[in-house]
Amino acid sequence: MAKKVSEDFSILSAIWIIASNDENAIITYEGIKYRLKLPKEYDICLMVQRHGELFRQGVPKRRFEAWKAEMKVGKHLPSWIRDMDEADKKSEAIDKLTSDNVFRSQFRSEDDAPRSPIEIIDWGVQHIERLRRADLEKNERTARSWEIWLVFCVGILNVIATVVSAVSK
Repeated sequence: MAKKVSEDFSILSAIWIIASNDENAIITYEGIKYRLKLPKEYDICLMVQRHGELFRQGVPKRRFEAWKAEMKVGKHLPSWIRDMDEADKKSEAIDKLTSDNVFRSQFRSEDDAPRSPIEIIDWGVQHIERLRRADLEKNERTARSWEIWLVFCVGILNVIATVVSAVSK
C-alpha cells in the first residue's frame, strides 16, 4: 500500500510538471496516461479532482472549441493523437473529446497561457512533497497505533494464560 501511495505522489508530480510546462495549456487525461505509460484504468481524473489547488478541470466552451478547431488543422495536437497513424482516427479522437476529458494548471487559466515559470513549478513540486510527507507520517502513526494495540492484546493473553495455568494446578 505504501508503494502505491508513493507512486501516486510521483505521478501527481509528473502531472503537475506536464500541466505547467507543456506547449499546450490544455491537457487531456488520455494524454497523461499515454505520456506516463500508465494503465488504461488509472484514474487521472480523480487525482486532478482531489488536487484543485493545483489543477482546473475542464475548459470554457469557447476556448475548448477553438482548441479543437486548431487540432483539426494539425495544431496543438496532444501526443497520443499526433502519434495515431490514420487521419480518420485522429479526426474521430478529436471529435470525441469533450471538456470533461481535459484539465489545466491553476496557473495557466487564460487563453494562450505561457508555460509556468520555474518558481511556480517548484512551488507545486514542494507542495506535493509536503502532502507526501504528511501522508507518510499519518500512515506511520496508524502503524504505531496498531503496534500498541497488538502489544496490549499479547500482554492480556499472557496474563490470561498465566491465570489459567495457575488455577489449573
